[in-house]
Amino acid sequence: MIITGSQEQTNDGPSDQPVNDGQSSPPADPLSLLKLPAEIIQDIASYLSAPDLARLGATCRALVDHASNDLLWANLVNERLPTPIRDPGPFGSFRRLYLAYYPCWFIPQHKIWFADHEHTGMLIIARYDNRRGAIEAYRVVAGRGTPQFQVWTSHPEVMIQSFEPSVRLAFDDPVLFLSDPNPTSQTAPNQSFQSTPEERHMPMASDSPLSLCSEFSTPDPWVEPDAIWPPRTIPSNTRTVRGLRDSSPPRPKRMWELSESFFRIRKWFYPGFMFSPVHNEASLTYSTLDPVLYTPTAEKPYQGIWVGDYSAHGCEFLLVLQKEIEAETHSDEKQSKITDAQEDIGQRGSLQAVKLTGDPNVPRGQFSFVAEDIGSRGLIGVEMEEPFVGARIVRCRGHVAGLGFRDDTYIDSQLILISPDHMAHYWKEMGHVSYFRRVDIDALLHSS
Repeated sequence: MIITGSQEQTNDGPSDQPVNDGQSSPPADPLSLLKLPAEIIQDIASYLSAPDLARLGATCRALVDHASNDLLWANLVNERLPTPIRDPGPFGSFRRLYLAYYPCWFIPQHKIWFADHEHTGMLIIARYDNRRGAIEAYRVVAGRGTPQFQVWTSHPEVMIQSFEPSVRLAFDDPVLFLSDPNPTSQTAPNQSFQSTPEERHMPMASDSPLSLCSEFSTPDPWVEPDAIWPPRTIPSNTRTVRGLRDSSPPRPKRMWELSESFFRIRKWFYPGFMFSPVHNEASLTYSTLDPVLYTPTAEKPYQGIWVGDYSAHGCEFLLVLQKEIEAETHSDEKQSKITDAQEDIGQRGSLQAVKLTGDPNVPRGQFSFVAEDIGSRGLIGVEMEEPFVGARIVRCRGHVAGLGFRDDTYIDSQLILISPDHMAHYWKEMGHVSYFRRVDIDALLHSS
């Protein structure tokens, strides 16, 4: 790595030209990267990705020590983790740790994933366990607890049951578990930064191989909606082809083809006798969520991941999207500004509840309910009676369907906004109220 700069000339005038005194000029000293102070070389190396850092070390022997500096590899590991770690755990170095799970570090980095399991879907939390030196992911499950009957003073005929869900991770049934068979070894199972592994088998009783995905590049109009993931009801900059039984989506061969927004897990099901040679293959595609979609703000206090009470179907998880109202007429805009000036800044826009997990009637990926405007135009009133004293009640539409999502339709309902972490859905035609609670993602990440 040599930089030569002695031949540059300017057009400022004759005085800037070198004087030829008849003697040959000695060659200019080249500026070598190796002659820079070690601190500067380390600072330059800190801007490199893992593959580039490996290439730097392969350039010459003098740069091997710089590229192997474990502080650089510690930074590469920690920039992928929501909570930084101070030591490499059971591994001999951060470099060895990084290589052990490359290129899968995006899985704990994005932490929240949801699957395309037919009808029911699945919500999982992924994280890195430094004590065991493993990447793991578990289903998010919830129990309704013991419900207590409540009376709505202004609507005594309505059936209401309290909802205090217990949300946890199913530690007894890991969905994903990546571990290094020999973390003390100096060599990682995958030493290549160029190609992606075909599949990565996980040490689990279900023998579920993990495979990586590429993004979907074909124009959307040419694809069946059910063949892509995530569904179009969930905003995403990238989508991929689902691993359906009658199709085999291509796997990325090179690192630049890999998408860090998806992965697949293949499961094997053995019908009949345990030792029957007949088997069927099922592949679940997992997609992550952009944190912008589930992080509440002052302007969008209701957006996030919620758990709801769906009676006989149990608890289901939803992504609540709070969106701004699109183009208004001039008169509507003027009236809206006057009214909104008197309201809390977060009490405006629309709310769309998309099912991350579902049931045989309304499956995952479908809207559960939609409130077109929670501001002045959709406001029914403020409740004055228990158990919803002070709550805003807005117009809403609930999504219902028969088994197998047949004859689906939307019916008029009301959404009761109790707080940014608590809401209720009043199904007027059914005479029923169901509750929803916000899910504390950070608590799940650090649970044990």
